[in-house]
Amino acid sequence: MTQTDFNHIVESLGGLSPEQMRQLRRELDGKLATVEQKQPACDDLGSIGAMRDDADLLDAAVAHAMKVREERPWRLSPGE
Repeated sequence: MTQTDFNHIVESLGGLSPEQMRQLRRELDGKLATVEQKQPACDDLGSIGAMRDDADLLDAAVAHAMKVREERPWRLSPGE
């Protein structure tokens, strides 16, 4: 569905009666519940979990961060 199609649907909601809005809400809630049940809970692992399939890339990123940390001089406040 294009963004234009979606915008058209959203704009057309203003013409619905209250009963039609309730019916639409029930339909959408049912479809959303079905979609949420199909997704395993372990899919939401965040950015680190997203890299679980590319361990070498994650290792390289961590190694680079550690190297930069070791090479960068300490930043002390003027009074120290």
